[in-house]
Amino acid sequence: MSKLYVVGIGPGGLNHMTFEARQAIEDADVIVGYQAYLDFIEPLLAGKVLYSSGMMREVERCSQALTIAASGKTVALVSSGDAGIYGMAGLALELADEPDAPYGDVEVVVVPGVSAVQAAASVLGAPLMHDFAVISLSDLLTPLEKIRKRLKAAAEADFVVALYNPRSKGRTTQIEEAAAILTAARGPQVPVGIVRNACRDGEERIITTLGEMLNHPIDMFSLVIVGNASTRLCKDGRIVTPRGYATRGDSQNPNRRKRGAVAASDAPVPDPHALMFCGTGSDVGKSVLAAGFCRILKRHGLSVAPFKSQNMALNSVVTPEGGEIGRAQGVQAEACGIAPHTDMNPILLKPNSDTGSQVIVQGKVVRNMGVKEYNAFKPEAFMKVEESFQRLRERYSFIVMEGAGSIAEINLREHDIANLKVAAMAGAPVILIADIDRGGVFAQIVGTIELLTPEEKALVKGVIINKFRGDASLLASGIEYVEQRTGVPVLGVLPWFKGLALPEEDSVALQRKPAAPKEVQSGEKLRVGVVRLPRISNYTDFSALEAEPDVELYYIHSPWLVETMDLVIVPGTKSTIADLVAIREQGIADAISSYRGPVVGICGGYQMLGVTVNDPDRVESSLESTDGLGLLDVVTTMLKEKQTHQVEGKLLPAGQEVAPGCGPSVAGYEIHMGESVLGRDASPFARISSRSGTVTELEEGAVSADGRVFGTYLHGIFDNHGFRTAFLNRIRRQKGMPEQAEAALAPDPFDQLAAHMEKHLDLERIFQICGISPLRVPPSNPPPPGESMQRCPLKRMARSLSSSPRRGRPGGGL
Repeated sequence: MSKLYVVGIGPGGLNHMTFEARQAIEDADVIVGYQAYLDFIEPLLAGKVLYSSGMMREVERCSQALTIAASGKTVALVSSGDAGIYGMAGLALELADEPDAPYGDVEVVVVPGVSAVQAAASVLGAPLMHDFAVISLSDLLTPLEKIRKRLKAAAEADFVVALYNPRSKGRTTQIEEAAAILTAARGPQVPVGIVRNACRDGEERIITTLGEMLNHPIDMFSLVIVGNASTRLCKDGRIVTPRGYATRGDSQNPNRRKRGAVAASDAPVPDPHALMFCGTGSDVGKSVLAAGFCRILKRHGLSVAPFKSQNMALNSVVTPEGGEIGRAQGVQAEACGIAPHTDMNPILLKPNSDTGSQVIVQGKVVRNMGVKEYNAFKPEAFMKVEESFQRLRERYSFIVMEGAGSIAEINLREHDIANLKVAAMAGAPVILIADIDRGGVFAQIVGTIELLTPEEKALVKGVIINKFRGDASLLASGIEYVEQRTGVPVLGVLPWFKGLALPEEDSVALQRKPAAPKEVQSGEKLRVGVVRLPRISNYTDFSALEAEPDVELYYIHSPWLVETMDLVIVPGTKSTIADLVAIREQGIADAISSYRGPVVGICGGYQMLGVTVNDPDRVESSLESTDGLGLLDVVTTMLKEKQTHQVEGKLLPAGQEVAPGCGPSVAGYEIHMGESVLGRDASPFARISSRSGTVTELEEGAVSADGRVFGTYLHGIFDNHGFRTAFLNRIRRQKGMPEQAEAALAPDPFDQLAAHMEKHLDLERIFQICGISPLRVPPSNPPPPGESMQRCPLKRMARSLSSSPRRGRPGGGL
């Protein structure tokens, strides 16, 4: 019987050939192989008959070798590495086993060799010490979809993975997909070894990480080995995947215990004390869910604080120390039961044009910046972000973080200091929030994750589908697809929650507000018109009015609507003079001037109601001065320094006439750049007794001689329940409507929100993601009032908003 030796010659160097392989070559009369492999063993081929062929001709070579062997010759069919691993052994056996094959008298002998994966592993150290999978990325013989399934299975099972045929000139994307799949499962920091020409001339070795792997050259002559969760680097830079001997032998090896303890203390580990809520877009519910999670952790006894590195917000709040932060973080601090602090939102952007914003860093105004200038400023800003986060982490046991907008804005990735770069800085896992009410929720989720880099994908540990209405079981097939496609679990489907309305923050929410009445005016409702200024700010001043059962509130921008309102309010603005010019051009200014009903101005709106607004230092615009609406005898001068204070005070007689019958005490916060001086035909609205915790005596605001018009710098004036009720009752009486009683204290909206989230989310799994050990069941009763701030205007505002649903915002959903 003739013989066909299928010989694995090893990686290519003669010194790595086995004795059996050398003997088979020596015994053979004829050598058949790929020319490049024959070149490796040229010194052994003297006197042999050689048959060679090129790439992609494996079947031809194998058939030729069998045919020659069937003629009575002893043949060696040369295969690189090990003949039985991606080699010629399998093909030789297949062809010899075919029906009617003329090779019945040929004995096929498989001669093992050192495989490429073994050779590469030896170059790298010992990465294959535990279970591993070997996967070829070539789709010439294996469908690409099957390769993907194998990669995902190996990734999920935490195998060390060796990748053959990683890249060629015509195949470039498979290695990128493999990197993404593996990174999603085990993170970007896993050690990776890339070996080219292992154990032969031209050998190259690269030690890198999964996140950086694609930045290095990889081709058909490379083999890539990706570590598992326990793979690490030795001191000499080599890779090792511990088998477990060291752990099992700790009691017998004190030196091993000592070395392990040092390694454990030095090794970077993910921070188990932070979690970041990010979104598929703006207004998907990040702020609300972050607030709810803050309250959940507080109810479980954790010391918790909120954090949003960069916030672009129309609505802001003043902290007790007099700094300015986004209103959402003030509300989240309320959910935590702590006072807001500037470290909770170190960078606040307040847009004042289409291309620029006022930049506020750690509570204080830096200056106005355009996009290019701000991008150049971002490295300095990010240093402040890191400072603030570290201070919070030192003071609190857990930080609940919030991203901004969508995490898939790839055009903004380079300059990101708001989303995943911050999560990486904090070592925080990310939960992605998607809004099903917008439609296309599965496309939101998959599209967002697909646009992330492998390093970014590795941060995303779960998905929450928000604002659902209906039977959640109908989403099962979509959720299954999302989890299979992305490898990220869906942690729950939150139904639209009708029992809560928390303060909104940005222009996306403002766009949903009703702009005009849909019906003719009736006597059953008070119609309140808030002028929709181009640069409106802090429109949450009017959320408490919206919650009143007999109030319809509109954001009006047409002159003819002014006369149809029972009350007109000119709100705050980020640019008083520019918005004065705008409403004058729109005809709204004349309409307000001729309006005979009650008019209120808040902050910048108060300045507009005056006689003149002066800007001698060009703080806001190029105009040195402009006429106001002339409804209050007040002159305002813009100053360079912004005033930001939490304040308490009492209404003066003119202020009490505005809201007859209410108690004198009021509270709110100031955010303004100007100073207003009253003339003889205006009376002060209130007297401030405490400003940023300092005792003071300052007259504030103005009331017209007839009491029809008043203005104030106090944001949150309508969050004072007594004042709001008395003020509206005055208008109700004038209109012949029944008066309303002062609203009773509503249940804590944060406890309601926390209970809603606990009911519908996989909280146990979320705690695991956060590194939080299982905790006791939270108390059913809300915390004692003494645990929370009693004087914070945000508390009154949040409680006032937990009442009945209101027009224009269905149920105030999450």
